[in-house]
This record gives sequence, structure tokens and C-alpha cells, in this order.
Amino acid sequence: MVDSTTRTLRVLAGHAFALTLDANPTTGYQWMLSNPLDGRFLTLLSNEYIPPATSGLIGQGGHQQLTFQPLRPGMTSIALKYCRPWDDGDCAHFSFTIVQISG
Repeated sequence: MVDSTTRTLRVLAGHAFALTLDANPTTGYQWMLSNPLDGRFLTLLSNEYIPPATSGLIGQGGHQQLTFQPLRPGMTSIALKYCRPWDDGDCAHFSFTIVQISG
């Protein structure tokens, strides 16, 4: 069974924002763009893994944080997939975010 989430964000042009998603790189899975960003509205500033605050368990998951820069007012979307980079057919989760950018 594949899990998916959809959300809407309202952000300001010129003010970076982040999407933070559960992730566990020990499984081989990672969050990545499933469709290219519309470069007129958004750029990806960073994509980093944030380990758990306490590392009590081996293989414990943390979070993956993707930071975006909204460039100008408008509406666009961010489509992400949680897959193994070597196997696009084996995706466990999908995330779709509608981004409304105001000036």
C-alpha cells in the first residue's frame, strides 16, 4: 500500500520555507522531487537529513528537510516521492503540496 499526503501552503515571495518529512536513510529511501519545480516560482535551496534528537535505537529514523525559496507571487506545486534512488518503481510515500505565493 502506498501512502500519500496533500496539503496547501501560503507563503510570501522572498521568504524561504521548509517541508519536513519523516525519513530513515538506513532503509535506502529518501525524499526527492517527482516532478521538476516550476522555476518561475520556486527554487530548491537545500535538501538535508536531520537525525533524531536522541540516538537510542540503531536504525532510528529522523527527518528530511527540503527548503525552498518562493520567487514571485503565483501558484505552483511541489511533488515529492519517498523512493530508493536506484528503484523508482519502489516508492513508499508521495507528498503533494500546493503553494500559494503572495507578494
